[in-house]
Amino acid sequence: GSCIGNCPNRAIVRRSETEVAVTDMCCDCGMCVGYCPVSAIGGGPEKVVRDTKVLSAALEEKLHLSKKCAAMKFVDSMPDEVPVEKGPHFWCAMCGDVFDGQAESLVFTAAASTCGGCANIGLGAVKVGREEFIGAIETNTVGPNKLFATKYAMTKNRDAFPQFPKIAKGMIIGPLTQIERPDLVMFPVTPEHLCKIATAFSFETGEVITGYAGKSTCLMTISRPLTENRPVFCAGDHGGRMFMRLDPSEMLVCFPFSLIPGLVKNLDKTVYAE
Repeated sequence: GSCIGNCPNRAIVRRSETEVAVTDMCCDCGMCVGYCPVSAIGGGPEKVVRDTKVLSAALEEKLHLSKKCAAMKFVDSMPDEVPVEKGPHFWCAMCGDVFDGQAESLVFTAAASTCGGCANIGLGAVKVGREEFIGAIETNTVGPNKLFATKYAMTKNRDAFPQFPKIAKGMIIGPLTQIERPDLVMFPVTPEHLCKIATAFSFETGEVITGYAGKSTCLMTISRPLTENRPVFCAGDHGGRMFMRLDPSEMLVCFPFSLIPGLVKNLDKTVYAE
């Protein structure tokens, strides 16, 4: 049973006292093999599809998506083949460009960020002076008709989300079709889309998708999928929805890429496939 508890995708399930099954949520990482002391598990005959062009087309077709899927990949050095965003820019606006099919892949860094959201996606904080920081908070974030009544409320709200284990140098943001082996995949959905996705995700494993509301879009969508390898859905916040140009009927889902191949397979298995 050690394979069950050590599968990062939670893809191995016990179906009875004597039967353990590897579901289609498996991503071929091989971690279970290393944890098995009796060589009871190994590679199967079918390999997981990791081609992002194939997966992107499948998601669009099976869900009838009206917008494109965005992919994100964290890097510790600047890749030669992807331009670096010079800024100033908003992470959420870059995502909106991808959703609308108007963007190529770029590397986003804290230095290019217009707001403090770069700290909420694992890139560290924009360095500013104390007076400038306090001025920005009081002008845009805290007070009457702002996002939070007090600085205490703003800080407490942040504590609901996990901390990033490290700070990356940059994040490649672009269409899913352009980024090989990304870390995360995010796209706008309607409640009907979300119901189909959640049903497919839980079909074999019983896992559920958790949703968040009440903080910045970047923090609510990125932190948990990246640190816990779990998908989330999110209504977004005022600024994020505006810059992503989301329709009133749309929300967001963010998946670890390792779960996307299994999701695509399971979309053909549920009641919604009839």
